[in-house]
Amino acid sequence: MVVGMMSFVGFMVHKTFEYKVNKVSEDYYQRGLDFSQHMKKIENSLSFKDEFDVIHTDVCTVHFPQYFADKKVVGEVLFFRPSDFEKDLKYDIQLDSNSNQIFELEPFYKGRYIVRATFDVDSTGYFFEKDIIF
Repeated sequence: MVVGMMSFVGFMVHKTFEYKVNKVSEDYYQRGLDFSQHMKKIENSLSFKDEFDVIHTDVCTVHFPQYFADKKVVGEVLFFRPSDFEKDLKYDIQLDSNSNQIFELEPFYKGRYIVRATFDVDSTGYFFEKDIIF
């Protein structure tokens, strides 16, 4: 009986160390420190929020507000996968003449992503976010 109990406890301890801990991000502490800057980017984006969209057909199109069409946009688009951050995908922003950026579907897994665009234009920061399901 004691041997069975000890075996069970040993098995549970072993399984506990195998359990994968899925944090939202590896640098969550630093992200917390940058919160006030992030809030300013959201505030700057409010007047454009209805123009930001993510469309999923045979490709994934991220549509930015037309205001940014002829401007130098420096930043990134993050496809954040809440269920597994190791499957997140990050791309530099490269808008076409219609303020769109197109992504092939190959690297994406089926499921939910949160599309986050963080960028600067003329020293002003912006942040947009939209959910999508592939």
